[in-house]
Amino acid sequence: MNQGTRSPTKRSPEDGRLTIGIDGTPLLVERGYGRVLAELLPELLDGSDGHRYRLFADRHTAARLPELPPVEIIRPATSRAQSEAASAEGGRRGLADLAAMGRAVARAGLDCMLFPTVYSWYPVLARVPQVVGFLDTIAERHADLVFPDRASRWAWACKSWTARRSARVVVTISEYSKRSLVRDLGVDPERIVVTPLAPPRAFAGPPPDAAPRARSWLGERGLPVDAPFLIYVGGFNPHKNLGTLLLALERLRDAGSLEDLWLLAVGPVAGDLFHGEGEAIRRRVEETGLEGRVVFPGFVPDAELAPLYAQALASVTPSLQEGFGLPAVEAAACGTPAIATRESPLPEVLEGGGLFFDPRSVEELASAVARLSGDPGLRLRLACEARRRASALSWSATARATRGALERAALPRGRGVT
Repeated sequence: MNQGTRSPTKRSPEDGRLTIGIDGTPLLVERGYGRVLAELLPELLDGSDGHRYRLFADRHTAARLPELPPVEIIRPATSRAQSEAASAEGGRRGLADLAAMGRAVARAGLDCMLFPTVYSWYPVLARVPQVVGFLDTIAERHADLVFPDRASRWAWACKSWTARRSARVVVTISEYSKRSLVRDLGVDPERIVVTPLAPPRAFAGPPPDAAPRARSWLGERGLPVDAPFLIYVGGFNPHKNLGTLLLALERLRDAGSLEDLWLLAVGPVAGDLFHGEGEAIRRRVEETGLEGRVVFPGFVPDAELAPLYAQALASVTPSLQEGFGLPAVEAAACGTPAIATRESPLPEVLEGGGLFFDPRSVEELASAVARLSGDPGLRLRLACEARRRASALSWSATARATRGALERAALPRGRGVT
């Protein structure tokens, strides 16, 4: 498309087909909102709704896009990838890049524009109805843990407020997050559409050969192949609350209850997009004498992660807050129960499929681990329900809810969200 040609924004086309823009800049982010968008797009772009879609990606992201269904891709000239510029170390996106992206959207003749996450939102100086994803309120409730300094917190608050004012419809990923948006940000609940997530396709169920594959993976790394283990998957950020998990394991060890149980902590320890404390977690493991119980394998591809999920005693999510808790749902789809924070949708999403605790209580977390490791029957019951709950979720349902939000935003009488 010629970026220098301005086409009029469409309104209520007679054939019912909309021209919809999607911000594709998060697609290089391998966790969180990037993963969600990568799973959503194949369902959203399947052609079943008759709408026309245009994907906007900065030129660095566009050069490395994952395989997608056929879609028009608009590549504004930018100096940095969104994923790099939005990192904790990378600072903020330049005004020239923001202007280039905004101009491209304004000129594209859209009926509405989807920003899957407020993290990648940029201003559009045109009357293009916007749908903006606010996946959680972690950045607001735990700003001191999410941002490295006061300037970053102030910049985020300004951006979040402006994005909320610009959004005609807000989408979020759980009823829990919807309640958080109303409570923490004052968003009108009538303007929020919930688009629940689902296990990524790589975790459609327990791999039939999970046990030998997991043992092989563990053995290749010199780890005990038959010992029971917990699995944590995610970032090593302060709000992820790994310190409480380590204290719980230390308490179990001191009480003689840890036995041969160990923890597989999966995720990039260094180079995190967000404000991380991976090295501090490593040091804490050494200080507590848990080196023989906690292993940091780094990033693990989905094909290798699925059998590890299936063989784990439980997935552990100790976060101070989660918008959804996708790793726990991935593990549940593989037949593994959750030990998870109550400050999340997981007690609702995986009801009956796990044990849930106050994330600030070392005692509650240690008790949950001890109960599950000491009662195989309980683990089996929870695992069966966890898998049943996860299998009821689908990305096609996520796409339907997202389409509904986009169609609602395109209505001519929409009003902004406060």
